[in-house]
Amino acid sequence: MDENQYDVVIIGAGVAGALCACELKTAKPQARILLLEAGANETGPDQRKAFVETYQVSATQPTTAPYEKLANNKDRYAPSSDGTNDPFVMNTYYVETGPDLYKSGFQRMVGGSTWAWRGNCPRFLPPDFKVKKNYGKGVDWPLSYNDLEPYYARAEVELGVSGNRAEWDTPDLTPRTTDFPMAGIAPSYGDELVRTALATIPPIDGKPVTVITNPQARNSVEYQGRPACQGNSSCVPICPSGAKYDGSVHVKRARDVLGIEMRPGCVATRLVPTAGGGPGPTTVVFKDWTTADRAEQKVTGTHVVLALGAIETAKLWLLSELPNDSDQVGRNLMDHLTEEVVGLFGQPLFPFRGPQTTLSIETFRDGKYRDQTGGFRMTVGNDGWGRTESPAATLDEAMWDKEAQKVKLFGQPLRDAIEHKVTRMLRFSYSTEQLPEPENRVTLSKEKDALDVQRPQIAYRVSDYSKSSLAYGHSVARRIWQHLQDTAGATDVKPQQPLLKYKGSGHLMGTMRMGADKSTSVVDADGRSHAQPNVWVVGASVFPTGGTANPTLTVAALTLRTAEKLAAAL
Repeated sequence: MDENQYDVVIIGAGVAGALCACELKTAKPQARILLLEAGANETGPDQRKAFVETYQVSATQPTTAPYEKLANNKDRYAPSSDGTNDPFVMNTYYVETGPDLYKSGFQRMVGGSTWAWRGNCPRFLPPDFKVKKNYGKGVDWPLSYNDLEPYYARAEVELGVSGNRAEWDTPDLTPRTTDFPMAGIAPSYGDELVRTALATIPPIDGKPVTVITNPQARNSVEYQGRPACQGNSSCVPICPSGAKYDGSVHVKRARDVLGIEMRPGCVATRLVPTAGGGPGPTTVVFKDWTTADRAEQKVTGTHVVLALGAIETAKLWLLSELPNDSDQVGRNLMDHLTEEVVGLFGQPLFPFRGPQTTLSIETFRDGKYRDQTGGFRMTVGNDGWGRTESPAATLDEAMWDKEAQKVKLFGQPLRDAIEHKVTRMLRFSYSTEQLPEPENRVTLSKEKDALDVQRPQIAYRVSDYSKSSLAYGHSVARRIWQHLQDTAGATDVKPQQPLLKYKGSGHLMGTMRMGADKSTSVVDADGRSHAQPNVWVVGASVFPTGGTANPTLTVAALTLRTAEKLAAAL
């Protein structure tokens, strides 16, 4: 076989691409597999240490702080293709036409965006797969929760998910056939105070406010050679110890244990099928940005797997001018729009000790109201006021009078003010369901990036359904806070009214919808393209709907299923 010919070429070495590579090589040891990845960072302990050190000396420590060198040090770090120094918020890379901003991005690096994710890994609920049948909204998935349940169990083992089965193995949540690989992360001191205070809250709109342990791809004990969580409270943007799973785990397994070839620093620019569209290998054209001339290079794959995420997968398909008879490529871009209500608990909670969230409220993810407003899951923050206000901002506000331009407090009064506020900070966040909207889409912009590749153009609008979901999430959070005000001395709750502002969750979904009908979908239930049977898609881009949970565990489960089907086709 020619050195540039492979049985499978996988484009993208995040959790989906790297996990797919491992599964294929394990099932078919003789298969020749290539992982083609745009990032070029290392994956070992020295790289993690470098990220942590960069984060620690950052003046403001934003989400992107550990990765600030990604665009500046071309010897070690992969830039975004437009040279932006902000790999998580990609609005300088996207060409946005509105009317609203799509506020979630991705990281172009080996291991993908899981370097900076929070690690939350709940499963989708059974009704999430049938929202059209149950509520007349969106579309139904071509598979059910029961179809995916065995793969959920396997995915939890692969990612190392900690959780407590008794809390989740219920008819209203996620019936299970297996235990979690590890017991759930122990709640912090402050978490336990909040859970105790909410033990007496009456149901809200007929639903109990039940606080349970959040499943996380984070070790509660040593697992697969990685340590137990040390409670650094910096899961976003970087886990210092490696207790939290990220895609580099499977990258290292693929490359160093299974012997899979990997080419970093390579940005795919188009796919070229066999002439005439018949059966045969597909050529992958790419640019290696680490070379001086960045000239186009080529490899061929009997099968090609697209694992680039919802934005870049659709962009690559459109750049390649592959068949799009369903007109669904790039459409139905989704996220989980999120906001939070914050306040001060009645006694010190001492946040920032442990992961950023260990407890959640899942009872509002499903209900009859989903025919009018989306379901949502809530998390109890162990990180103060989260994205509303950092401790550094609290210090600045207490110390400095902006109008008078002079010091307001110092010494013991300043220490007292900081202690009173920071030790009592608490947030309740709600992450809301978003339905697929055909006009929320990715197309090709005329503008090009630093590699002379067209940038993705995004049209995005927050629908009335999503606005209603945000308003209802705020309503529930405010009523929870009202209980804490009445019974636990909570104060300073804000915002008092829903502002219909939103943040992105970093959950890029849709654009390559799966379905049984090729006239209304891009891939089938196995992730195999209707139009190009030797091209497969893994990742959240295949989601028909966004569901009511963080997508990564469902991505991993679907990837295991697709890898199983692809291995059988080799």
